[in-house]
Amino acid sequence: MSEVLEVAKTLSHSSDSELERIIGIRLMPSATFKDFFDFASALLKPQNMKGAVAGLTANQIIAFSNLLADSSTTKDKASLEVLAKLFLVQKTGKKYFPLESAKNIFKALVSQNLIERLQVRQEKALSDKPNDYSLIDPLAGIGAFETVQALTELLIELEQRFVPEVGRGGVGLAELKRLSGFLGREVDYARRLYSLAQISGLVVLYQKRWRVGKNYQIWLDSDSATRWQLLAENWLRLLGPEYAADLANETNLQEAVAENFPLSNEGIASHMTNLINLAELIGLTAANRTASWFQATMQADFKAAKSAIAMQLPKIQNKLIVQADLTLISTGPLDTQTELLVRRFAEIERIGVASSYRINPMSLSYAMETGLTETAIRETLKKLSEKELPQPVDYLLRESANRFGRLVLRRIEDKTVLETKEAILITSILNDSEIKALGFEKTSETTIATRFDLELVYYQMRENRYAVIALDENDQIITAWGDNQALTEVKAQAHTVQADIQRWREHEKRLGENPMGEDILRSLELAIKNKATVKVIIEDKKIRKEFNLAPTGLANGRLRGKDKQADCERVLPVANIVSVVLG
Repeated sequence: MSEVLEVAKTLSHSSDSELERIIGIRLMPSATFKDFFDFASALLKPQNMKGAVAGLTANQIIAFSNLLADSSTTKDKASLEVLAKLFLVQKTGKKYFPLESAKNIFKALVSQNLIERLQVRQEKALSDKPNDYSLIDPLAGIGAFETVQALTELLIELEQRFVPEVGRGGVGLAELKRLSGFLGREVDYARRLYSLAQISGLVVLYQKRWRVGKNYQIWLDSDSATRWQLLAENWLRLLGPEYAADLANETNLQEAVAENFPLSNEGIASHMTNLINLAELIGLTAANRTASWFQATMQADFKAAKSAIAMQLPKIQNKLIVQADLTLISTGPLDTQTELLVRRFAEIERIGVASSYRINPMSLSYAMETGLTETAIRETLKKLSEKELPQPVDYLLRESANRFGRLVLRRIEDKTVLETKEAILITSILNDSEIKALGFEKTSETTIATRFDLELVYYQMRENRYAVIALDENDQIITAWGDNQALTEVKAQAHTVQADIQRWREHEKRLGENPMGEDILRSLELAIKNKATVKVIIEDKKIRKEFNLAPTGLANGRLRGKDKQADCERVLPVANIVSVVLG
């Protein structure tokens, strides 16, 4: 049987947690794979194999080299077990066999000189100088806090904005620039945030759009230290216990990885290179030096790690400075509920220990759309500032309340209709080049209509600063804020790794019990391509017959193959095939 089929078979018998880990380690886009065969084919591709080999430890490299030389020792067993889980080695019974695709990449990346250096390498401390945690911990704590804040902002953005999928599982450059602008960081930082959020179950792809994920509500209900723990747990899961044990006592993560993972710089897709970047992002390290809670994290003692990092996180200060230029400045971090309340009526300008916000007609319209009243917003600002509101803020609140609801969207039959009592607004919208693509057509003096879905029109109008609201058939305002029903639907149908694994298992079950025509053809094509044998069951006049064939061709609705048991060639009508079992 070919390597693809062997690996596909092993994958199908792996547990969900094992599959989740290999998807994370190999950075695989699980949503793009139809079944275990697709996944196996992708795992064995040279570019993916290169990233896997680049993430091997020194001991694993030596174990693989010994396996190739047929000189494995008992101390290689632990490393070979890991290599089997990484699908670089195939385990059959108690024996290990290198996969041909992994062997080729290994030989290309690993020189004999490197093997010899690793074999004579003596155990030594990577750094004679212990870490000064009084300097490292505050920096790592601030880094962790900024990431937690940034992720919270990302989630709020996804509730208020339409962020489409770009390419296969990507985020558009414009959205990344927008987020990085708030954070005062580079675009790559924003891109890593999306990656971290997806790994941690905070965001998912659903109907070609980025939305909040299964851990969203847990995140909002937690304090900063608990949020950090969620990130650390997922980071450790991707690292794996066998690697964590090797790194637990290190003081410089980058040096430790360079020493323990000598091929880690072979390509930017290396699993370990990615984990080093994420470790810095979540405050396990600062300038690559490990924080005091790093060891506890590596040992999965999250109670101790959480307690240690909590001492370094900025203290909550629920106070705002409300300024006449419509900006709001926090004197320190706001607690979660206060932050969420403020973000319902104010747009973020800069995120940090002391964040800045701005209120404007759009942000206030959104607040009222989600159920906040002018009085509630006014009282919140007075309470947090402990002062009377500046006149411009007071005026804007009254004006926004008076103008709320002057632009209404409804779904009527197969069109989205925009209604307003102000005819001049209709003319303005029809002449606005920024929303020409929506294709609005005038249907009366106070209404215009478009064929596009209500949700798309809503977000596009708000993107162009039109304070529209959407009403359902009962004239109730539609809002995504805190919409638990919508969140449940997303959880059930979004492209999560768990959902993809379940889809593969259902596909495999259908193949065995009730395959469709396309499933049978796909299995036969895979068998021919990989020179594998198949067990074929045909049904003719309610009589079933079973054949074990080595397929050689598929054309004109006929399967041609060698029946080794009968020592003859058979030609079977594909229409009569009711089951195909590979291998």
